Amino acid sequence: MLINKLVQVFQRKIRAKKLGIEFNRVANFNLPDNLLVQEKRHQVNVPSEKGMDGEFIEVLLDDCYGVEQLSESLMTILDIGANVGLFPIAARNRFPQAVIHAYEPNPNLESYLKHQSKIANFTYFMEAVGAEDGKVVLDIREVSGKTRSTVSASGDIPMVSFRRAIDRIGGTVDLAKVDCEGAEWLLFEDRDTWQLVQNLSLEYHLWSGHTHAETRQVIEDLGFRIGKQTPIDKWYGSILASRTHNPQ
Repeated sequence: MLINKLVQVFQRKIRAKKLGIEFNRVANFNLPDNLLVQEKRHQVNVPSEKGMDGEFIEVLLDDCYGVEQLSESLMTILDIGANVGLFPIAARNRFPQAVIHAYEPNPNLESYLKHQSKIANFTYFMEAVGAEDGKVVLDIREVSGKTRSTVSASGDIPMVSFRRAIDRIGGTVDLAKVDCEGAEWLLFEDRDTWQLVQNLSLEYHLWSGHTHAETRQVIEDLGFRIGKQTPIDKWYGSILASRTHNPQ
């Protein structure tokens, strides 16, 4: 356990150095106001809300979405649940030539996404993604990353279909990163569209009565080979999966 902790700290220091920042320990970590994106220093814009420092560490220093395990040659990246745009920064550093589309329904986060989109060269859409076009109602939480959506004809936030999102980026997706607080279960209903996705990095959520084993079965039924599943607690976990190889 101690060895694992030391390895984690070492890896965080290495990734921080590549981003042009320092990391010593979680307790005294402060969100940076600038980073290296494709080896050029840029100002970043992230809110100082509760939990954002942890989100930064997970996405950019722990590589929680597994981008380092995939080939740099990936050309189309779809981010469903972009929050303030930290994952597109990680994706741009790993996949320098890729087209990246990011989706986030929370209008309060648009200014952050707009800023990050300029430094990491991605396109963002202030929309939810679901099984079909429609509208959603948002339950916006104090921690923006915990915001949930509910499909409703009376909603005021636009929702585009999973297929439409893929059509926008060119018809196929090399990597789909999906972290949308339970809405992934709507996406799973569209089996045909998932055949257009080669690699999946998923944070899944279980508060609707689903289980870790069920989630694994669903992903396998969609035609993916699971390289790694990490049950985090009874409410959520993560999966890295691929059609072409087994990510570790």
